[in-house]
Amino acid sequence: MTQQRGCEACREALAAHLPAFYEAVAAFPDFYVEKPLDAGTLAAIEQKIDFQLHDDLRELFGICSVIAMNGLKISANELGSILMPGSEGLILGEFYLRSPGDRLLMLPDDPAIYYLEQRNGAITKLAPGVREFFNEVLPNCL
Repeated sequence: MTQQRGCEACREALAAHLPAFYEAVAAFPDFYVEKPLDAGTLAAIEQKIDFQLHDDLRELFGICSVIAMNGLKISANELGSILMPGSEGLILGEFYLRSPGDRLLMLPDDPAIYYLEQRNGAITKLAPGVREFFNEVLPNCL
């Protein structure tokens, strides 16, 4: 029997919000989620990192503040800005699609999810938004 880790209410909310993703990962023994953050805490994080979160990402962090498993970790408390040539970006977390150390990014005023390869600096658009990334892209990568 698989032992579930993290916030059970968050798992239920995540299953309703991102059903294809949840169905693909719910039984993974290392799948972990943490309690959501309230609007005030999210606003404080946005001010600290000087980056306005897209509505879909803010909604996700209102369901759970951390989604983690082997090769993927997105945490509201670990968001960080990054300067890139001609733009600023937001590091959402780790995603080891090709190599350990690779990251997920968002750009200002752009709901898309991008993949940053650390070894060569290549940036690839993975999905037009948060829901598509979790429900369409991630299940196909597992």
